[in-house]
Amino acid sequence: MADHNPAKHFDELASTYEGLIGLMTGDIARHILYEMLLPATGASAAAAKNETASGAAMVIHDNACGTGLVTQYLQDIASRTGSYPTIHATDFVPAVVDVTRRKSATLGWKNVDASVMDSQALTFPDGLFDLSVTNFGIFFLPEPQRGADHIYRTLKPGGTAVVTSWKERRLIRPDSKPLGAPWEEEWSKEETLRSVLEKAGFEARKIQIVERRTDAVYEPFMRDVHLVAKAYGAAVKDWPDEDKERLGPEMLKILQAREDGPAEGLCHVAYIAIAKK
Repeated sequence: MADHNPAKHFDELASTYEGLIGLMTGDIARHILYEMLLPATGASAAAAKNETASGAAMVIHDNACGTGLVTQYLQDIASRTGSYPTIHATDFVPAVVDVTRRKSATLGWKNVDASVMDSQALTFPDGLFDLSVTNFGIFFLPEPQRGADHIYRTLKPGGTAVVTSWKERRLIRPDSKPLGAPWEEEWSKEETLRSVLEKAGFEARKIQIVERRTDAVYEPFMRDVHLVAKAYGAAVKDWPDEDKERLGPEMLKILQAREDGPAEGLCHVAYIAIAKK
C-alpha cells in the first residue's frame, strides 16, 4: 500500500479516463442519478427540479469528481427542467480538475465551480450540501475515514450522501488474473463501506447499500480490442510495443474461451451506499 500513489495514477489517466474506467464508473453514476436518486431521497416535484422543499436551488457536491462525469449527468438532468442546482466539483488531482473545467466551458455548464481540494480536508462549511456524491473515490484516499467524516460534516441535516465502491472487478489480464489494486481486498467487503459511514456519524438504519453490475466496457472492447492499452496507458507504459499490441488480442482469446461468456469476464459489480443524515 505504501507504493500506491493515487494522485500520480490519476494524473497519468486524466486524458484517457473516460475511454475505459469512466465507461464503468459513469454507467453506475447514470444508474444512481437517473434511476435511484429521486426514489432514494423521497423526491417530490421540487426535488425533480433540483430544488429543496423551500424552493431554493439544491447545493450538490461532486466529491473526488475526476473528470466530472457526475456533474455532467446532473447538468443533463437540470437541462430538462431548466432549474440548475449549484454544484461544487472537487478533486485533489489538478489534471482531472482541469479536464472538468474544460468540459464545463465547452459544454456551457451552469452554476458549476470546479476546484482542487482534498476530500480528506474539505474547506466547505458544515451543513452546506443537500446531496454529496463520491463515486468510486473513497477507497483511493490514504485515510478513507477522514473522507467519510467530511462527507457527513458538510451534509445538511436531512441531506443525502451517495458513496460507491467496487465489490468485484473482472477486467482480466492475459495471465488470467483479475485486475487488482492495493485497496481491492478490503473494499470488496460491504462491511468496509458501511463501517466508514457509520463511524462518520450516519445511523445504521439510514444507510442503504445495494449492488449494481456493469458491463459497459464490453461492447467498446469488442469493437476495439486495443482499448485497454490505449485508454489505460499508465498500466502498460513500460511494456515493449510488441506486448502492448498483443494485450488486447490475448485478452479476447481468454474471454472467448470462458464458459460463462466474454461479457462476464469484463463486468464489474459495484456497491452503492445511500445514506441520509
